[in-house]
Amino acid sequence: MIDLDGRLTEVTGHPERQLRHLRISREAGGIGLDGDTLDLRRLAPAVAARYAAVADHARAVPEGRAPVTEPGEEARWLVDSLPGAAAGFGTVGRRWSRRGGVLVRARFLQMTATHTFQDHGPVLDTVIRIRPADGTPPFDAARRLTVPMDYLAVLHRTREVVLYAAANGGSFVVDWARTNLLAGTAGATVIAPDDEEIPVGGGVRR
Repeated sequence: MIDLDGRLTEVTGHPERQLRHLRISREAGGIGLDGDTLDLRRLAPAVAARYAAVADHARAVPEGRAPVTEPGEEARWLVDSLPGAAAGFGTVGRRWSRRGGVLVRARFLQMTATHTFQDHGPVLDTVIRIRPADGTPPFDAARRLTVPMDYLAVLHRTREVVLYAAANGGSFVVDWARTNLLAGTAGATVIAPDDEEIPVGGGVRR
């Protein structure tokens, strides 16, 4: 975060500080989450003042960074302290898969806050670039989505998302369980033919 006087304040990896930022963004609305740095000099004075108060508090009462034991562990540690349901690995319905539905990769291009907050995360206006499974050119789609807090916590390192796609390509739904797996906020285990258990998650091994 760039303060009103140009000073930098680190937010990522500091759970209390990051939660304060999320609350301000939720209450203010209309703040684009499309970059790694929030410049207070570009915000409305009243909103900028609230963020600046967080920076002042951070300098007065320093908060240690989340402990890191392996790549990606910092994000998972922060996710554990957020409100809402824990990230998990889900299943695909048989009816959907039998009709030819597939999973496709996509990426958030834009995420903008609204004034609505659900139990497990804020409602955001998003623009998603979808990469069809059949190799046709990617295209962009605008969607209003409830984005889980655990995914918001890792926006500093990924914007990839997994979608359920209908067989005819006419509809796409975010698969948050597999998106969490891709982002590294949830884990899964593959059992090989020789019974070896291979952990997967965060795109490290797949």
